[in-house]
Amino acid sequence: MAIMVLSFVDGKIANSISIDDRGLAYGDGCFTTALITDGKVVMLPEHLNRLAQQSQQLGLPKVALPVLAESIRKISVGIKIGIVKVIITCGSGGRGYSRLGAEQARVIISVSDYPKFYPQWQKQGICVGISEQKLGINPMLAGLKHLNRLEQVMLRAELDRRTEDDIVASDINGSIIECCSANVFWLKAGQWQTPILSTAGVAGLMRAKILLNNPNIQQDNYPLSQLDNIDAMFISNAILGIVPVKIFNGQQLDISQVKSIQSQCLNVES
Repeated sequence: MAIMVLSFVDGKIANSISIDDRGLAYGDGCFTTALITDGKVVMLPEHLNRLAQQSQQLGLPKVALPVLAESIRKISVGIKIGIVKVIITCGSGGRGYSRLGAEQARVIISVSDYPKFYPQWQKQGICVGISEQKLGINPMLAGLKHLNRLEQVMLRAELDRRTEDDIVASDINGSIIECCSANVFWLKAGQWQTPILSTAGVAGLMRAKILLNNPNIQQDNYPLSQLDNIDAMFISNAILGIVPVKIFNGQQLDISQVKSIQSQCLNVES
């Protein structure tokens, strides 16, 4: 389990926020989570661009990205390997759901330990099952890493009661969406496929990198039955990188099929 080691609120060392913060009250904000290696943040430009795009789409107060970028760089110096999380909330103010009076965004930056078991996952693969719960459909927020993560909390609570390392969740219409905190890809009849995420889910930065480097991967709204008789599978996010699935829903899979795509992850520029 990751242990929080350092946190900043609006540029000052702190471990608390105001009780009237709209991120706390309504999940009014967005975030990104990045990998630190050798004192540098991997894919920092992509993470900053994600924060800018999400903030604009959600209508959050603007944040000075050059200042934020410099803060993230300074915080990451000297860290051999770790995780940095950046949260932008709509700040304090506003009565009820109204944002009137909330004019200053709040920026929270925290650094935590890198999970020690991730390298083993990357090499040996993991076991994945199918979630008993279904995700809601919300095109307004699809793709965004917003602060309303209750569905993922509930997925994780289910996973904590199970023996698998992760679970694949579908939406209420039965379309495959994602895992608890990672995107999912699978190989079937020689074709790599992944959900299109137009109505639910998070469009991860590692997912975007994979799709850019592998334009032949098919994206569509796939039913759960599409995962019957697959040959290989992997999950991905910016911290995990690419992790092969060795067993899916009791079926043994070929993790060697993932190696070529996994090698691309190792060459991601920082």
